[in-house]
Amino acid sequence: MTASRARRSRATWIAFSITFLALVAGGILSAAGVRTLTNSRAGRAATNELSALPVQRLPFTPTALVGSVDDSGRLTTVVVMAVEPDGTGGAIVELAASADANSGNQQVLEPLNGVLATQGAEGFAASAEVLAGIAFDVVELVDAQRFTQIVTPLGDLPVAMPTVLYDASSGEQWPAGSLVLTGAQAGRALTAVDPAVPDHLFEPARAALWQGVAQRVGAGIGSAEPVASDADLPRPSTLDEFVGRLFAGAVQFRQLGIRPIDAERVAEQLPAEMADAFGPDAADAVVVHDRAEMLMVMGAVAPGRVGAPLAAPTFRVTSGFTDAELEAIGFRNSDVLNQAIDRLLFAQVNVVSVAELPGAEVPDHSTFVVSDPDIIEGVREQYEGIFGDEIEVRAADVLIDGINIELILGRDFLATLEAPVAPVPVTAPATTAAD
Repeated sequence: MTASRARRSRATWIAFSITFLALVAGGILSAAGVRTLTNSRAGRAATNELSALPVQRLPFTPTALVGSVDDSGRLTTVVVMAVEPDGTGGAIVELAASADANSGNQQVLEPLNGVLATQGAEGFAASAEVLAGIAFDVVELVDAQRFTQIVTPLGDLPVAMPTVLYDASSGEQWPAGSLVLTGAQAGRALTAVDPAVPDHLFEPARAALWQGVAQRVGAGIGSAEPVASDADLPRPSTLDEFVGRLFAGAVQFRQLGIRPIDAERVAEQLPAEMADAFGPDAADAVVVHDRAEMLMVMGAVAPGRVGAPLAAPTFRVTSGFTDAELEAIGFRNSDVLNQAIDRLLFAQVNVVSVAELPGAEVPDHSTFVVSDPDIIEGVREQYEGIFGDEIEVRAADVLIDGINIELILGRDFLATLEAPVAPVPVTAPATTAAD
């Protein structure tokens, strides 16, 4: 299935804009500051006409959306795939099948599995674009047989199954522990469901299957060769073409954290047609992915593909901290970036690119490098104190196409961090097919 790109894009940007606006309960920026930044040239798309400075561009990364479905067409997993700019290897990012497309920021809940069941493949693709914040070159729904076909070149898959996984209709079960699965067995496991159990309880086991795929790729298989420049990289038109390049180099796997929405809100805000889609005995459960974490991951694995729906500056966020120095204070780079992005989202700006560069020079004070010198004082006024007691703001020596402001996190930003929030524990389903 390949949805109409024009139709999906229109739905994406309308809904994505609504989602972003809903994030703001009361902005960090003052009213005057908002006008200063959004009405400036930096509040519009960056263009080469603004300056004679040299211009760099964010690399092109092909992207794909893959949803796995069981024999009844019920969505079980969702992954975003991105190929590296050299055309080999890349990333697999898993989204929860029951994740709300609007990140929990609307009065109506639209979990991806419910959208697929009630609006079909095109509705699912549009909602996934809203949730991920990027457009996709390839979209496909795969059943167990199709998944088997895709992963067969990898051979058997070693899987560290964290919890029991089972399918209520067939009685098949995969125990917790170290397993080695054929492609066909992995396909059956990936599409296993129990409608009576909250779907997110199966997420750790499903993530382990995709992790097994990424690890089995190793340094890469197949015959796809790197390209000299991403400008020479053709856009894949089929999933087979896409996977041929993805599996040709090392693949990283990333799973996003989830937060279950309380049952009372689900009862009030889940549309009746979605609640009824899986039968009267199905468990109605919806989860939320953190918006800042989503943009942190997508901005890292698919730079240049993240949308900028607001009439506001576009940001690139860079962190040069090493794991060693952050571990000493109880943080990881992802914690630092997540909190920085969260503050920018609260300020109603577009975060479109994220760079984790351990070992790069880290300034003492967070530094805002702006493409438009006219907003230097406005940026200083609005962000001083939010990213440290003092910030540096300077004009760019080199422009980045599509980026109005690059934020380089400084050492004093660490003093402003809140303690990392522990991930929500996800336990195995209370019952199994064996029971």
